[in-house]
Amino acid sequence: MRLLLIALCLATLQAGDALPPLRMLDFGPSFDLATVTANSSTVVRSGSAEAPALRVTAAAQGSWPGATIPAPGGLWDLSAYAFIALDLRNIDNHDIDIFVRIDNPGADGGKHCMTERIGTQPDQRVTLTIPIRRAGQSAIKLFGMHGYPDGLSASGGIDPSKIIAITVFTENKPAVSHSFELAGARAFGAWQKPAWATMTPEQFFPCIDTFGQFIHKDWPGKVRTVAELQANREAEAKKLAAAPSPAGWNAWGGWADGPQLEATGHFRTAKHEGKWWLVDPDGRLFFSVGLTCVGSGFAGTPVDDREHWFQDLPIAADHPLKDFYKPGGKSWGGGYYAGKSPKSLDISGANLLRKYGPEWRTTYTGVVHQRLRAWGINSIGNWSDGRISDARRTPYTRTFFYDVAKLKGGKANFPDMFDPAFAGALDKGAQQFLKGSADDPWCIGYFVDNEMPWGGEDTLALYALGSPATQAAKKRLATWLQERHGADIAKLNAAWNATWADWGAFAADTKAKPSGETAKKDLYDFTALAAETYFREVRDAIRRIAPKKLYLGCRCVGGGRNLVEAAARYNDVLSYNRYCASVRDIKLPEGIDAPVIIGEFHFGGLDRGQFWGGLFSAEDQADRAAKFTAYVTSALENPQIVGVHWFQYGDEATTGRIDGENAQCGFVDVCDTPYVETTDAARASAEAMYRVRSAAQ
Repeated sequence: MRLLLIALCLATLQAGDALPPLRMLDFGPSFDLATVTANSSTVVRSGSAEAPALRVTAAAQGSWPGATIPAPGGLWDLSAYAFIALDLRNIDNHDIDIFVRIDNPGADGGKHCMTERIGTQPDQRVTLTIPIRRAGQSAIKLFGMHGYPDGLSASGGIDPSKIIAITVFTENKPAVSHSFELAGARAFGAWQKPAWATMTPEQFFPCIDTFGQFIHKDWPGKVRTVAELQANREAEAKKLAAAPSPAGWNAWGGWADGPQLEATGHFRTAKHEGKWWLVDPDGRLFFSVGLTCVGSGFAGTPVDDREHWFQDLPIAADHPLKDFYKPGGKSWGGGYYAGKSPKSLDISGANLLRKYGPEWRTTYTGVVHQRLRAWGINSIGNWSDGRISDARRTPYTRTFFYDVAKLKGGKANFPDMFDPAFAGALDKGAQQFLKGSADDPWCIGYFVDNEMPWGGEDTLALYALGSPATQAAKKRLATWLQERHGADIAKLNAAWNATWADWGAFAADTKAKPSGETAKKDLYDFTALAAETYFREVRDAIRRIAPKKLYLGCRCVGGGRNLVEAAARYNDVLSYNRYCASVRDIKLPEGIDAPVIIGEFHFGGLDRGQFWGGLFSAEDQADRAAKFTAYVTSALENPQIVGVHWFQYGDEATTGRIDGENAQCGFVDVCDTPYVETTDAARASAEAMYRVRSAAQ
């Protein structure tokens, strides 16, 4: 999941609530543009008379470029409201991460404000919904989570009665300029003061029950006894048996009644009647709807320094759940546990033992495959448990890992594709992780790497330029520039407006800032070379081990045309993680035609005990299900998209995984109870999936 995740509040919508929405911003004729403060950007009126908007053009290399729009009349009092929604549009030709900050007096980016972000694509319109996270006024201290119970935020909450401005901006020092529109903002949904707001610490702790649920809130489906867990198992078994599969699916989940294409015994891609598809091993058209992180340990959480939060820790040597409370590995993320190795509690695993009995692992594997089929899920996505995939009942994807030097002397989270060890490291990773799947017809293919920081059209070249003299990428850049401009450093200096004394000085310089059109072209072209080298080497490593499997890319979150061109040459399928409302309008740059799969998306509500809605919030479970349906439909209607994978199978722990993520992002909760609103929506989508896909224009 993306980093830079900002914690959100627990906000409650009242059943039958009639509180009318509050229109916060209207950019019509009466709006005074002079009140807007532009920061490293230009701001102008845009849109139409019927739908006025503000256009913000954030300058390349600007310091958090964007604009601050003050509240008309000085402030908004949103004490009664639970959510703020903003209508945004990317009007540029590349992806843009748009940040929205809600400001109290004294906002500085860290204090007296709250911030959320959303990834957008060219010409994409999105509505960003932000739960209002109220500043904590309690003696209760919580930590180590992205989301907190309302009013108990560790930091970053606001006073909703004193909101003075909305600030919209892009990432710090963007490689290229970014243009986007803000069409309006509104507050909606009634807020109710939570019961714990006036509790003392003695009353509040423990706050997590034996099943890993928040003690101080009730909701439909909350588990209170082991007997309820087991009753849920029996009730679900009957439901699964009654409706085991969507109509018209073959064994793979492909379109049994659809066109018959060539059967190769493995998954492949094909463009059929103007649309890209996956094709299953029997030659039937296949659209991949999947879940990531399919397994049993989806709700593990660190416990050190907060043992008193938990009602029932299996500490005793004879505790039946003792095997689920054990030392954890070193943290791989930021936050409170960064660099630590805390003991952790696998709440989801403990609940599965209580629910399914001593042979739960075997039983649960069968249940998972039953569920996936009955829910209309025909693929197991990234980060999933290979023991479940190995049952060979649901098509699956895999990934492999490798270790090689990073660019900028290890400061950039990007492999040095010019390092002589790169190809060997890939081969070692492929040989280790692809065993058993290379010839398995149930294996769709492989993702390699994840959400890599591609940046703009020149970022990889700038990474190489900022690398030390000893780094392979820096050496390759120097050689490439000499081939292009000649051996005399004076020629490069003239082309780049630089002053290096010799090539040794060039190699030693890690802070160069070339300028001019020639430098721009050089950086673009070298970035293209770096991307091509990366994708080719990964593709070749996969082909050497698994020549019949698909290379599914690296689940990108950005990149310019030169990067997409390289990916399209070497990836069988391009992959993107897209946390947004719709992917109907996703398009590759003009002239590039390739299949695309969405590696991650989700929506999360705050009405079932979780503290954070994830990377894209929903108002409640009904809204979450509606958003799922709309997203999948938008993908089916996009001729380039061949699948969408939801992150993730189960909710993250209420108290957060080791990096603090604690989203309501699962198809099941921490007690293994399916969210029927979402699973029913998935099944309904699956019943219509192939008809919708084939009919889309």
